[in-house]
Amino acid sequence: MKTRGDLAAGIALGVAVVAAAVTYGLLAVHPWSASPLGAFLAMFDRANALAWPAQVIWYLAAVAIVGLAWWPVRRSSQWICMLAAAYFAWIGIAYFAWLTPGMNLSWLWAAVFTLQAVLLVVAGVARSDLVIRPRRDLASALGALLIGYALALYPLIGLLGGHPLHTLPVFGLAPCPTVTFFFGLLLWARPPAPKYLLPLPLAWALVAAPPDIARGVTADYGMLVAALITAGVIIWRDRAWGPAWQSATAGLLLALMIAWSGHDNVLIGVAVVLVALALAQAVHGHPRSPQAGASPPARTGKQKVG
Repeated sequence: MKTRGDLAAGIALGVAVVAAAVTYGLLAVHPWSASPLGAFLAMFDRANALAWPAQVIWYLAAVAIVGLAWWPVRRSSQWICMLAAAYFAWIGIAYFAWLTPGMNLSWLWAAVFTLQAVLLVVAGVARSDLVIRPRRDLASALGALLIGYALALYPLIGLLGGHPLHTLPVFGLAPCPTVTFFFGLLLWARPPAPKYLLPLPLAWALVAAPPDIARGVTADYGMLVAALITAGVIIWRDRAWGPAWQSATAGLLLALMIAWSGHDNVLIGVAVVLVALALAQAVHGHPRSPQAGASPPARTGKQKVG
């Protein structure tokens, strides 16, 4: 029998599903204003040439991350988090600040991605809140699909669309496939996943998806789906580790962010506030050991004495 907390979380996530259907249904009828696809691909043509051979290095690092996750050694999660932090720092500094400084709010997104890198170091190294241990369950299977999508299917979709590889946004250089990869990593995290790692990548996905889809970047449908699935799975899966109102509130906040898709200022502001609140809550708790179990806290109740 479902508890009231489960019902509240389910209703809140249902509201988020309705918000996604309405928001992206309207965007399908009235697409977001965006630059032409040719100009978009030309920007990546220049960026890929300038960054080469960093793309090869980042793909090798991704292989190392997957290997450390499935065949862990001592401090595997710490190494994974450091590599993931390096991705976000590279995109913040190299992509936004160096390669695309003229992009709308590029300086602000540079700060956002660099902040996400710092949060990953806090979560994975300083506090051990993030433990990457895929399991034989639905969340981990979805995580594997998202990681495979980011590494292989994302560029393949562009190639099938007739665009040369050197003009495509690719993992490690471009934020969209890299954020999609990170969503997969979060689904591999041992629950409960640290909530302060979710809002900033989610904000980017919701900001970037409307204009990218409007200009014809088909692969970013996958990024949007990855963002919504990851947020929904984490909210629902981790509901047992906190009071019912937290899961319900998280679902409603997800609906709010979806409704503001495409609006940089609003989504960045909401995401930063959510990060601050979630991080403050985590800091007032206790660091989790990397070897901690994944069982939810036992629900206490009155015992009958016979």
